[in-house]
Amino acid sequence: MTRYRIDIDAARRRLAAREHHTIQTPYGAVQYAERGQGPPVLFSHPLVGGFDVGLGCAEPWIGDGFRVIAPSRFGYLGSSLPQGAMPADQADTYALLLDALGIERAAMVGFSAGGPSVIQFALRHPDRTSGLILLGSALPGKAGRPPRPVAQLLFTDLVFWTLKAYLPTLFLRCLGMPKGFAPTPEQWTGILESEESLFPIRPRKHGLLFDQYVSNPDVQGYPLEQISVPTLIVNARDDGLSAFENAASAAERIPGAELLAIDHGGHMLLGSEGLIVREVARFLAGSRVG
Repeated sequence: MTRYRIDIDAARRRLAAREHHTIQTPYGAVQYAERGQGPPVLFSHPLVGGFDVGLGCAEPWIGDGFRVIAPSRFGYLGSSLPQGAMPADQADTYALLLDALGIERAAMVGFSAGGPSVIQFALRHPDRTSGLILLGSALPGKAGRPPRPVAQLLFTDLVFWTLKAYLPTLFLRCLGMPKGFAPTPEQWTGILESEESLFPIRPRKHGLLFDQYVSNPDVQGYPLEQISVPTLIVNARDDGLSAFENAASAAERIPGAELLAIDHGGHMLLGSEGLIVREVARFLAGSRVG
């Protein structure tokens, strides 16, 4: 237990040291962080996220030359979770955040559980959406989740730390690494950084449960045919957390959508970072972001 306490204390100090900002809105506090200069890109983080995870996930996929804005979604870290909130409300908080930053239009990027709210933004604020990118996103179709009582028990610092420390292969499978994948040394460095960035779990738990049982299921009824902004969908064929068939179906339903199919790499899209950076830059240039 001594090692556990040392690691979690270090994670708390690391999170406290991360530069971030907070604005107040009718939906409560909205926490965010930024990096870079250029056309604005709002990055919506995955499950077990926050502003820190959002910036970390954006790093390998969104190249230089963009202003990346990474909010903590409802219930994560310092962002409020309003009673009765839905992804549509989260989308409206994005609009309020952009207002506060003096940004009229931005590209919206959603990774995994970050997808539903940016889809809602594109539906509700198309005039403010210069492009929509969905990376391994929750989408209508095949999905699954543990019973809520099980999730309440599993999503704790102690359980996550125990998995990482003593069952690392299982932990990586839970994060979306496909079976048999052999990361390069550089990829291992990124994976280990991603693992560490998830901690501490406790201040993320309300948001995590909201995503699992409210936000992700909500996507099933979205009218994708009504999305009117340029859209790029990126999904690995061997993604065990976001089914490729859902991405392929969404690409057919969204008018003019592009689908970038990654053969191998799982939910973390490992091994295709360079390709994704190039395709994202091409797509955003064509979408006249800014």
